[in-house]
Amino acid sequence: MKFEKLKSAYINISGNLYPSDYINLTRIIDDKISFNEKTLFLDENIKESLNNDKIKKLENVVIIFNLEGSWGILCNTPIKYYRDKKILCHELVLSDVIQRMLNNFHFYNTEANPVMLTHNKKLNLKYFVEKNSPIYKLENEKINLFIYSNEKADEILSNLEDIEHFYIADGHHRLYTTSLLLKKETVMSCIYEIDEMKIEAIPRKIENISRKDFKKIKEKIEKKFMIIPNKESLEKGEVRLVYQNEVVSFKLLKVDGDLFNNNDIYRLNTQLLSDVFRIFKDEDIKFISLAELKKELEFPQEKTVYLETSSMLKEEFMKTIEQGNIMPPKSTYFRPKFLSFLVFNKFEI
Repeated sequence: MKFEKLKSAYINISGNLYPSDYINLTRIIDDKISFNEKTLFLDENIKESLNNDKIKKLENVVIIFNLEGSWGILCNTPIKYYRDKKILCHELVLSDVIQRMLNNFHFYNTEANPVMLTHNKKLNLKYFVEKNSPIYKLENEKINLFIYSNEKADEILSNLEDIEHFYIADGHHRLYTTSLLLKKETVMSCIYEIDEMKIEAIPRKIENISRKDFKKIKEKIEKKFMIIPNKESLEKGEVRLVYQNEVVSFKLLKVDGDLFNNNDIYRLNTQLLSDVFRIFKDEDIKFISLAELKKELEFPQEKTVYLETSSMLKEEFMKTIEQGNIMPPKSTYFRPKFLSFLVFNKFEI
C-alpha cells in the first residue's frame, strides 16, 4: 500500500492543547482558522478563541510523533484501501452518525483530527528521528511532532508499503463517511504499531436507578449468573457492577457455537443490558474511559450503576477482525488518542 504525504497541512503553534474528541473538522481560509455563524456547535467566545490560535503552514510533509511515550506516523491514507478491505474495521457504524458527518463535510474543508490505524510490523521510529533531522519540530510535555519532507518523507512512507492489512483503532464513522465522498480521496491518519498502543474496555454508566430498582436488578443477576469474588483485574467474560457502596462481580454466560467467540460486549448487551436492565438503546447508556471510571468511583454518583468488563487482548482483537467479525459500537478503547486541533489537513483547496 502506498500512503501519501500531507499535501496542504498546518500545525497549531499556539501552545493550546485540546482533547482527542474535541473537533474533527474545521475551516481554514487564507491560512487562518475561520469558524463562522454556520458553526452551531460552538458558542461565539469559543469560536473567537479557536480562530485566534496561530497555525503554521506546511506542504507535502509526513509527521512522526511521540505521544505520551508512544511513536506513530501522521500521513494521508488513500480511501481506496478501505474500500478494497486492506484497512479492516471491527465495529458497527451507525447510520445517523454517518448522515451528520456527511452534512458537515459539505461545509468544512479541513480535517482537524486523524483517524487511528494500527498494524503489527516492527518500526523503530525513535531511531529514525535520532538519525534524521526534521525540517520543523514542535515539542511540549504531552506530544512531540517531527516534520519531514522530500526524500525523508518518502522513506518513512516506504516502511508501510509491505504491510498487508491495517486495523481501524478509532475513526470507523469517519472512514465510512469518507468512502462515500467523491471529492475526498484520502483521510488524514495517525498510524501506530500495535505494540505502541493499549486496548482498554469501555465502561458503561446507567443513571436514574433507584435503590428499589437496583435490588431487583441484583436479584436477577444473582439468579442468572455465577457470582464471583471481587478482584482488581477482570478476565474475559467477567463483569463488575458498582452501585454506590455495593460491588457485584459475576460471569457472563457462554454461548455454544457463537460466531463471535463469546465476545464480551455482545454478551453484555444481550444477556445483561437488554435482558436484566431492559435497555435497548445506546442513548440510555453513558460510555466512559477506564480513567474516568476510576475517578468517578472515588465519589460514585447517586442512582448510578457502573459496569466494567475486561479489556480485549491484542491477539484476540486481530483474530476477531481477520475472521471478518464486527463488534458492537464502543467495544474497544485504544490509547493514546491523537490530540484534536493540533494538526490540520486541508482536503478542499
